Amino acid sequence: MTELVGVILAAGLATRMGSAKQSLPYGESTVLGSVIAAALASRLERVILVLGAHGNETLAAIDTAGIEVVNNPQPERGNPSSLLVATDRAGASPVLLLMGDMPGVDPAVIDAHLDAWSEHPAWMRVTEYSDGIGHPFTLSTELIDDMSSLESPKPLWAAAQSDRTEVLVIEAPMPVDIDTPEDYEDAVARDRPAP
Repeated sequence: MTELVGVILAAGLATRMGSAKQSLPYGESTVLGSVIAAALASRLERVILVLGAHGNETLAAIDTAGIEVVNNPQPERGNPSSLLVATDRAGASPVLLLMGDMPGVDPAVIDAHLDAWSEHPAWMRVTEYSDGIGHPFTLSTELIDDMSSLESPKPLWAAAQSDRTEVLVIEAPMPVDIDTPEDYEDAVARDRPAP
């Protein structure tokens, strides 16, 4: 069976944040550095990072050892364009998709997706947290090939509504997706140890 390739999307324009959010301090690293650390702490054998709009600034703030870095030359086209850059690099492989601005994903959640894929490779599998659906997603090569036919500005979220999509249930709150300064404050507060 073909192994899942980890893909981290971090090419966005960060218009709602107003700055390169992936480079902001988080835990012992940065927002993006924490996502990379989780991917490398999991059983993923290959991890591809897609950079774009703030690529140079982001690269200066992270350690890229153990990952492959590719550039999206058109980050203004959104996450679908970054995903296509990543899947082109991954070749004919299914992917496990992580967001570079969602640093709270635990390596154990990634490994749970790897186990689920090993037992049953779904067309698409999303993570169902106690408070909603979020990343990681796993995407089959069939879905990746079908992406161009999904008429939606957010084709993966459209695919997530399909009756072909399966869920992996995680009994924990969804990690914060950092889009605004308030989201960042919330994520940092969650990460801070209790007194």
